Amino acid sequence: MRRGLLITVWAFGIAVTAVCQDIVVNDDDGEPAFTKVGTWYQSTTSGYIGTYQYMNSTDPSSYCVWRPNLPSSGTYEVLAAFRRSTNRTTNAPMTITYASGTTVVSLNQYGTNQVVTVSLGTYPFPAGTVGSVRMDNTGASGVYIADCIIWRPVSLGNTAPTISNVTRNPARPVAQDSVVVTAQITDDTTVAAAFLHYSIAPPGGTTTTLQMHDDGAHGDGAAGDHVYGATIPPVPINRTVSYCLSAVDNEGAATTSTVQSYYVATTAPAEWRCIWADSWNASFLNQAQAEDLVNTCRANNINTIIPEVRKIGDAYYASSLEPRATNISGGPTFDPLGYLLQIAHDTSGGKKRLQVHAWFVMHRISKGETLDTSHVLVQHPEYEMLKADGSTDSTNRFLDPGHPGTVEWNIAVILDCLQKYDIDGINLDYIRYPETTGPWGYNPVSVARFNAVYGKSGTPSSSDPDWANWRRECVSLEVKKLYVKAWKIKPHVVLTACTVNWGSNYTESTWPTSSAYAGVFQDWVGWLRNHYLDYNALMNYATDNARYQGWTNWSLANDSGRGSIIGIGAYLQTSIQNSMNQLLYARQQGAAGLNIYDWGSEVQGSTSGETRAQFYSALSAQVYPTWVDPPVPAWKVAPNTGIVEGNVLYGATPVDHATVMLEELPGSATVTDGMGWYGILDVPPGNYTLRVEKTGFRTTRLPVTVANAGDIVTVDAGLMVPVTTSHVEMSSVMPLGGCQEPHGN
Repeated sequence: MRRGLLITVWAFGIAVTAVCQDIVVNDDDGEPAFTKVGTWYQSTTSGYIGTYQYMNSTDPSSYCVWRPNLPSSGTYEVLAAFRRSTNRTTNAPMTITYASGTTVVSLNQYGTNQVVTVSLGTYPFPAGTVGSVRMDNTGASGVYIADCIIWRPVSLGNTAPTISNVTRNPARPVAQDSVVVTAQITDDTTVAAAFLHYSIAPPGGTTTTLQMHDDGAHGDGAAGDHVYGATIPPVPINRTVSYCLSAVDNEGAATTSTVQSYYVATTAPAEWRCIWADSWNASFLNQAQAEDLVNTCRANNINTIIPEVRKIGDAYYASSLEPRATNISGGPTFDPLGYLLQIAHDTSGGKKRLQVHAWFVMHRISKGETLDTSHVLVQHPEYEMLKADGSTDSTNRFLDPGHPGTVEWNIAVILDCLQKYDIDGINLDYIRYPETTGPWGYNPVSVARFNAVYGKSGTPSSSDPDWANWRRECVSLEVKKLYVKAWKIKPHVVLTACTVNWGSNYTESTWPTSSAYAGVFQDWVGWLRNHYLDYNALMNYATDNARYQGWTNWSLANDSGRGSIIGIGAYLQTSIQNSMNQLLYARQQGAAGLNIYDWGSEVQGSTSGETRAQFYSALSAQVYPTWVDPPVPAWKVAPNTGIVEGNVLYGATPVDHATVMLEELPGSATVTDGMGWYGILDVPPGNYTLRVEKTGFRTTRLPVTVANAGDIVTVDAGLMVPVTTSHVEMSSVMPLGGCQEPHGN
């Protein structure tokens, strides 16, 4: 147990002398401070203090208790400090015993591999050893981590300094890099001193303390702006540097920051460095624009361009389905996407190859312009999304994903482009319902399908949870279908989606009420967990840093091992430095990549007349000083699972919402879409039984073999004649239309 004004804080196995008033109980303290019952194991990796202990969900009788010896009664914030990872439990029950009772808090230990501190709440405690925190094992899946519990006094009269916006530059240092660490440090009186404490491992054990300054001469911005800075000198390669900050005010109140760390590599790691280039404005509409875009990206070490190739049901390429965009300025035969690919992929003379990810606006299909005769709304007006009263918005028209024709059209458009062009990725935008006022999604075909599936009639109520689930499912099945169909054609092509960050519902408990999930029915967390996407291209457009950081961390914690490419709204920021700080924060938190919205509007919000040239100068100096290639997703180039997909038909009629599963693979159950299509992802190689069920039809079973990881195996199932008697099963019979077709990776 450690307490007092000047104490030794332990982190990542190193000792850091810092100003602090926390009372810390560590799993290494032993009884009576820390007791454990049942089967526990000692970690081989570092935690908040030294190593930590863990128990498996298979031993529900195990538990542990942290018991502090508090120097005085008062109000304390209780915090759990531990290392998160992707094998952790999402529900560790923590029982806090305090002066007036007990409270049970569910602790989510799942997430990106990093040491974190999580608040369990604020409670009144008596002096001494009466209070405690107990972790129980509910048997919920995952590993339970026991490391440190911190009691932090909150009723001390004088408020301790606040340390926020801790950043380092460069965020991913390589050999010979000095690292400037800055933070905003404020206090209700005066900050007397601030310090940076760091240690290098190996060998570890020795801590260096540097004083931080707010004088404009230590990488801290301007003098007196409450931003403090200090510089960690270059360290040898293959070392981990762990550091934290401390501050004390002129009345003796003190605080420390969370420990952070970085690894010094030989070269910078691969990273997505993207920029969106919309086609409403000058971007790649003629040769000169395209060359300026590519040259600027190369000069500033941006490795991926995301050009908008479909904005309102039009095409900035040679489409077989949709009309040519009317604002292409390069001449009647100029192919914007084709030329951009030609110069971006050109590596002659040592030029760096840029990736090009084609950006498709999916459901928002018109903004009131005169429609070409080949436009989808002219060819298929029945696909349009309506409000509950049957009306639409003439200035913001949408396709309805509840109509099977919408999904088939959208996928055909993208696959047409994919087959013709050597694009490196596909970026989906407006893959959701409208955000404008009114209940949307009432296309008659979608309503009829919903009523048939749920056994209802009439117009669904906008408050019906089944209706919300239906619309969310329609979008999710469209994303999954595109992922599978694109994989069949070009497995290496990366699929991302532009996802929304509206509001502040970025916690496990509030996500189901978020604007993304409950408002526009965009369950991007579910898409990542189910591997319908390769990366989340979060549109994290915010000037409020707390909201920006909250959504960044939520995406990183829920990208399920795929990755998050965090996009900033540069056009909103009042200064270039705000944009740089947001990019650096996302990288420091472990983002797979960074994205900028958008080409041409980078300094639109600047209040001091900053220029685009200044923006790119800051970008190359602070964020992208050297070139790195984009990552190569392991699950694309060396997959360890395959995919089973196909169609369920009754004769020639698609069977909507049949249940399909692999009996030997728990959790594989899915439903067919409006065209009878199904897809089951993450199938390990092996032999399986495909089971197809639909009320009123015989249950059908078919043999399926996934021979190799990366294979897509197509198995179509033709359901047998409906039955009117009791449920009948038919096993090991190949029905009419049943076939299996493998597709190699």
